[in-house]
Amino acid sequence: SGNHERDWPNTGGFFDVEDSGGECGVPAETMYYYPAENRANFWYKVDYGMFRFCVADSEHDWREGTPQYKFIEECLSTVDRKHQPWLIFTAHRVLGYSSNSWYADQGSFEEPEGRESLQKLWQKYRVDIAYFGHVHNYERTCPLYQSQCVNSEKSHYSGTMNGTIFVVAGGGGSHLSEYTTAIPKWSIFRDHDYGFTKLTAFNHSSLLFEYMKSSDGKVYDSFTIHRDYRDVLSCVHDSCFPTTLAS
Repeated sequence: SGNHERDWPNTGGFFDVEDSGGECGVPAETMYYYPAENRANFWYKVDYGMFRFCVADSEHDWREGTPQYKFIEECLSTVDRKHQPWLIFTAHRVLGYSSNSWYADQGSFEEPEGRESLQKLWQKYRVDIAYFGHVHNYERTCPLYQSQCVNSEKSHYSGTMNGTIFVVAGGGGSHLSEYTTAIPKWSIFRDHDYGFTKLTAFNHSSLLFEYMKSSDGKVYDSFTIHRDYRDVLSCVHDSCFPTTLAS
């Protein structure tokens, strides 16, 4: 669910704007099936093959202490990585990272308060990829934590992933959005065009990500992840409870 489905003033949403034209989410809730416990809330989880998708609703409050934050943590924490080793977070608005010109002007490279509450969950539960739309272009980051690249590799990742890769896949057909002219260090690939992405899990240890242009269906950006179960369980910065050694 995004701003054009849900947002209208004084209707319980997080943003007090008129982007839905008065729909207030009703047509989307009525026409489309989604496995949410409460159909007024567009947050839900889906296990599909070797993937777990935790789908957030960026038009309702996601910050710590809210019902949606509780759902997000439950979704991320309950996945069995032996069966669904690839953990994906997704939302409409960019709660992660984007070098869109408007976000850059705000100085945040994100939706206001987007990742402040969520990044510790992405890190703790080892989210592989976080997907967003809203910004009408394509962008992929390095594996990130707290705005810092945690891996110098750009396309072939192996072993323990020390952060989450953030993807904006917003080139679905509306007018294209502009980037900031200064490219952040964490931005690996940008494309000001219409396109879509594809995830292929060959097995529990090998994943292929591809970005294709809609105009010709050819791959213009891709990366692979190769790892085993031990890599998912290993501790990285802020992913395990702190311990002390007592004598």
